Amino acid sequence: MKGEEILKWLDSNPSIQELKKFAKSLGLRVKKAMKKKEVIKLIKEHVESAFSTTDSSSGVSTTVQRREEKDLNLPRTYDKNKLVLMPVNPYVVFAYWDFDQRTRELMKQKAREGKAVIRLYDVTFIMFNGTNAHRTFEHRLDELTLDAGNFYFNVPMPRADYLSEMGYLDDEGKFVSVLRSNVTRTPAASPSASSRERWYDLKNKKRTVVLSEGSLIKPVEKIRGVTSPGFPSGQGMMAQGIMWEIFRSGR
Repeated sequence: MKGEEILKWLDSNPSIQELKKFAKSLGLRVKKAMKKKEVIKLIKEHVESAFSTTDSSSGVSTTVQRREEKDLNLPRTYDKNKLVLMPVNPYVVFAYWDFDQRTRELMKQKAREGKAVIRLYDVTFIMFNGTNAHRTFEHRLDELTLDAGNFYFNVPMPRADYLSEMGYLDDEGKFVSVLRSNVTRTPAASPSASSRERWYDLKNKKRTVVLSEGSLIKPVEKIRGVTSPGFPSGQGMMAQGIMWEIFRSGR
């Protein structure tokens, strides 16, 4: 609503409830005990400060109520090819993308043919070369999802590295990559089993890592066969952590 329209509405004798509701919608602080004329004054002062400008056509300095129109909406596209992957929680990662005009038309055509896909690769502890992922997940993209510009993956394992690719299937059913994302790591789903303590000396700006004397919380369960009484203090905990990682990942 423009400044002139607000002033015209104030002249129409609105109720105190309507005035307070409108003042709150403008972000103004309205006290419960304020009277009608006080609310009107508050709104008018806001209009004068927010919409005032000078009418230079008349040569006289005259206050004209005018709202400065600004487009606060984000652009639908930046016309760049980009695919970004982000962790949401230990079991969900989020992908979003953008295209230039040529790539957008290509992917829309493939989506209409039912051949546009987005893939997610489990690349934990490997240098991905396009074919050596531990596991590959694939989802067919329709035009609606393609235009939405984002997709959520449910992933099976926390604290793992994932990478995404978007592309299409050729006539022989072979995947052709168009965009590749960054590598992202999902967070752990439980407290760390590491026995290493990481310290940071703020004065000297120096990081140190030392073996812990043990967990502050006494464990009540053990995985049978993963600890060895022959390990010195600290190393036994480390071995247990490594065995747990292998057990958890299934590899």
